Parts: sequence; structure tokens; C-alpha cells
Amino acid sequence: MVPGAGDEAVAVPDPADRDDLRTFLRRLLRLDEAAVVRLTSSEGGRMRVWSRTPFGALVVRGLGGRCPGGDVVCGADHLLTQLDMLPRGDSDGLVDPGMPLTSSWQGLLPPRDGFHAVEDIPAQVLLDLTESGRGAARENAGPAGLPPSLLDQEALTVRAESDSPVGVDMRTVFSMVMCGFVPERAGRAPEGEPVRVSERGAWLRLDARYGTAFRRTDALTLEPR
Repeated sequence: MVPGAGDEAVAVPDPADRDDLRTFLRRLLRLDEAAVVRLTSSEGGRMRVWSRTPFGALVVRGLGGRCPGGDVVCGADHLLTQLDMLPRGDSDGLVDPGMPLTSSWQGLLPPRDGFHAVEDIPAQVLLDLTESGRGAARENAGPAGLPPSLLDQEALTVRAESDSPVGVDMRTVFSMVMCGFVPERAGRAPEGEPVRVSERGAWLRLDARYGTAFRRTDALTLEPR
């Protein structure tokens, strides 16, 4: 039994889910070494792992497991260290989330439902935009990092021919790809791989095979769940 076991522990019993969680945490930590994650309970013995990327998008990945009280905020680095300390063949997957970091979480979570699908776009489009964006970043990044003008620019528009087009900014594109939500090998997504764009009021949502990104198009962060 590990410290914090039982009701105090995060439980990820399936080794495949633990591998998925490790991969996600490592990607978040590459983007921000001080990344904070929020774990919330979901249906069917699953939970959601949320984080806000340095680009400004809110990202989430679902996997099997449970968390203390159904909602806990902890450091991504601490959680990854605890996962790596589990002995080979462990069947419980109990890890100590450490000191609660509730005050470090900014904003509420997006609404659970009510999103309307706008359009499916090829996943390859996001990979190509990210590659172009990386090139522009190498040319334009300064001491403070990427310029807001690059991150805020509209990377693509869906439903462009309608009276209510939906723009997707580079903050969201970068977050989707760099969190590993789009399956790819050597910069190529599987043929026909989709990413779904949905909206609900001021919320924009992108769903890929391995995760989801949310952005508020009015730049606000608070919305009732």
C-alpha cells in the first residue's frame, strides 16, 4: 500500500491507462515544467485529466481510473513521479496525488454537454498548420516566447461559406498537436483521420482520437459546468 492509498489515492489499475497517463503528463511537462492537472470523475469507472497549456487552451484526456472525492488538482510532475514508482506488475495502480493545488487552478471547467458539431476536418490539416507555425515561431520568438499575434491568428475557418463561420486559432491547434491528441507518424496522420469542431455559445471544442481541446472565443475563462 502506497502513501495516500485508499480514499486518498488516485487509482489507475489498468497498465495501459497508466501508460496513456504517463505519456500525457510528459507532454504537458515538456510544454510547462510547472504544469498542473485537474482530475475529475466520469461515468463507468473513468476519469478526465485536465490541464491548461501555455498556449491558453484547456485540454483533457479520458482514461480508466478514479480520483479522491471525484475532483482533485495536483502537480503533473508529482503525479508522474508517483506513477513511475509503482512496482512492475502492480494491479491496484494507487498513487498519491500529493498536496492539493486547488488554488493553482484558474477558471471553471467547460459545460458537460450542449455542444453542436460544426464540421469534421482532416487531422492532417492540424499537423500541417503546426509545422508551419513552428517555422514562424523560430523566426519570430523573442525573450518572452511566442508573440501573441502568432498565437491569436485564425489558423483555419470552418463553415466559412455560412453566415456564422467558426475560426480556430493557433493556440488551439498547437495545444491539440503538442499534447499528442492527433495520431501521426513522421508528421502524417492516418488517411481520413478526422478532428471534429463543435461549439456552444462562446465555447469552441476540438475532438481528436486521443483528447479534446477547449477555447473561449470571447477570451473569458469562467462558465458554469
